[in-house]
Amino acid sequence: MWGRESPIPVETGTVPNCGDSPLSRLRLSCDNGTMRDAVIREYEPNEVICRQGGRSERVMLLKKGAVRSVVIPEKEAEGADDARLRRGRDVNLHLEKGIFLGVDGALLGKYTESLITVEPATVIEVPVDARAIISMIAEDPEFGLSLARSLARKLVGANRGLGGVQREAARFSRELQGLTTDFYNLVHRIQEDAEGEDDVLRALSVAKRSWSHHMGESGGAEVTKQTTSLIARVVDDNALAGSQQRLKKGDLLCRRGDPGKSVYILISGRLSVRIGNELYGIVRPGETVGEISVLLGDEEPRRIADIQAEEPSVVGVVPGEAFPQLCKAQPKLLINICKLLAMRSSSTQQLAAESEGALKAVLAKFGSDKCSFVPDCEALKSALDLLMEEFDFPLQIEHEVLTRMAERWQRKMEELQRRVSPALAASAA
Repeated sequence: MWGRESPIPVETGTVPNCGDSPLSRLRLSCDNGTMRDAVIREYEPNEVICRQGGRSERVMLLKKGAVRSVVIPEKEAEGADDARLRRGRDVNLHLEKGIFLGVDGALLGKYTESLITVEPATVIEVPVDARAIISMIAEDPEFGLSLARSLARKLVGANRGLGGVQREAARFSRELQGLTTDFYNLVHRIQEDAEGEDDVLRALSVAKRSWSHHMGESGGAEVTKQTTSLIARVVDDNALAGSQQRLKKGDLLCRRGDPGKSVYILISGRLSVRIGNELYGIVRPGETVGEISVLLGDEEPRRIADIQAEEPSVVGVVPGEAFPQLCKAQPKLLINICKLLAMRSSSTQQLAAESEGALKAVLAKFGSDKCSFVPDCEALKSALDLLMEEFDFPLQIEHEVLTRMAERWQRKMEELQRRVSPALAASAA
C-alpha cells in the first residue's frame, strides 16, 4: 500500500473540518461508518498517491503538503511505472489544505489523472466509489452544485492549456465521437418507435453489440439520452422555472460576448458552436450549453461562442437564478451534468497529454482496425432493408440518415489522415 498508514483515531472518528473548500460538503455527506474506514497516510516527496486509469475506490483529502495532478497518454497508462507517471504533463498543483482530490475519478469509476506528492504530505483517504458519489449528489444537491463548479473550473483550465494542434485534434475528436453518439441515438430511437416489435428488436441486437454503439455509450450518449427526457419533463412542469425555445435553421440562440444568464439543454435538433468563422463543435440532444457561465458566475461571465441552429431545434431554457432550484428538484439532471463535465475534462486533459502527437492519438482512437463505424452503418442499413422489404416497416428516413453518417465519417477520417500525413497527401495530389 502506498504511503504509511495510520487509522483515524476513534475519538475523532470523522474527517476534520475542511473549511469552505469547494468540495468540503463531501465531509458532511459521508456517514460515520464510512469515516471509520478512512485512514491517514503520510507520503514522502515524489510518491504516487493514485494512478491514472486505476479503479477509483477512494477520494483524498489533502491535510498537509503539496500534490500535483499529472496525465500521460491513455494508451500508456495501463502499463506505466511510477517513473513514467512522474514525467507526465502537469495539470494542476494542489496546495489548498482541506481540498478533496480524485472526486471526478470516483464519479467516473476510474482515476482520470495521477496524483503525485511534491513535498512531504499528509492525506486522509476515504473509501468512496461512483455509486456513493451519485447518492451524495441525489441526497444533497448543494454538494452536487459544489462538485459541478469544481468540474467546470477544471474543464476551463484544461481548455486553456491546449495548444493549436491540440485544439484542432479536439475538434476532430468531438466530431467523430459525436457521430458514434448519433449512431447510438438512432438505434435507440428505432427501438422506442418499434414499441416491442420482436423483428425490429432482433435486427437491432447486432447493432447494440457493435463498436459504434459501445463508443457512443462510453462517450456519454446514454447520459445525454436521459438528460433529454428529464429536461422535456422539466419545461412542462409549471412549478419549475423552465421554458422551451423553438429555433428555425440559421437562428442564433446566443452570440459570443452575451451575458451568460441561462443554461440551455437541447431537446431536439442540432446546434453548432462557432468562434468567428471556425466550427468549434456540434450540440446534440441532451447536451448543455451555458452551464459553465452559470456555474462559475463572475469567473466566466460571458458566452465564448455563437450558438446557431443547424436544423429546426427545440431548446430547454433554464434561467441562471433558477438553476440551483432545478438541480434540487431534479438531482438526476445535476448528476448527468457532473458526469458530462468530468468526461469532457478528462478528454481535454488527454489531448493535452499527447502534446504535438494529439492528431495521431485521435487517428489511433477512431481509425484503428477495430474501429468499424462505416461497416456498422452498412450492417444496420442491411438489417433495415430486410425489415422494410419483409414487414413494410417505414424506416427509409433512418436508412438515409445512416448513409449520411457514414459519408461524414469517411470525409472526416480522410481529412484527419491528410493532417496527420501531409507528405502522403501531397504525393496523392
